[in-house]
Amino acid sequence: RTISDLQIAWALALKSEGIIRRVPHTSLLTSTDSTYPELAGSLAAIVGSLLTMLVTGMVAIPMGIFAAIFLEEFAPKNRLTQLIEVNINNLAAVSSLVLALLILPVVIIAARAALRAVPPSIRSGALAVGASRMQAVFHHVLPLAFPGMLTGAILGMARALGETAPLLLIGMVAFVAEVPSSTTDEATALPVLIYSWASNAERAWEPMTAAVIVILLALLVTMNVIVVMLRRKFERRW
Repeated sequence: RTISDLQIAWALALKSEGIIRRVPHTSLLTSTDSTYPELAGSLAAIVGSLLTMLVTGMVAIPMGIFAAIFLEEFAPKNRLTQLIEVNINNLAAVSSLVLALLILPVVIIAARAALRAVPPSIRSGALAVGASRMQAVFHHVLPLAFPGMLTGAILGMARALGETAPLLLIGMVAFVAEVPSSTTDEATALPVLIYSWASNAERAWEPMTAAVIVILLALLVTMNVIVVMLRRKFERRW
């Protein structure tokens, strides 16, 4: 530890006399990483997590939605599509090496469930008035299923936010002292920061690690609350 027993005794004496007191450690949200626990913060990791989710969503969400539309509306029912569906369901429970591949099965399964929830009469009505199959899907079915797809996409992003193993495997463990300003800058993420701080031997890192875990949980809860609000706002009962 970096302080002596005498310094601890002075601090306890000053605390008992009311000269010093506990205050919120706001620098945890406004500072970046440091080799000293009292100066370290999680701002760079928070921004890095948001940028990581942005890139992950840009790759996985469009790919997952279009894959779900193809499998549910256009793909023939044969052994190949059955094999693809089995692999998608298996991948949904297995950690992948890349976050986009990790959440891709979640997005596909949620999007297909949203497409199945649209009544067949919508498709039949569109085809009856002369719409092509492509027009029926993209002009009538997709707008009605989009809220459910959005819900699955946000849940998938929340899962990516809490993943640590893929980030450790690709070498995202780094000391980042500056807040990243773009997706190409050096960055870290909250799960990696938690792993890094928890691995330090100095005891002062323990409360810092616990505080960052609370921040990560708050972000996950916020994303799940957004999902519930969107579901209640856009949900339709047929």
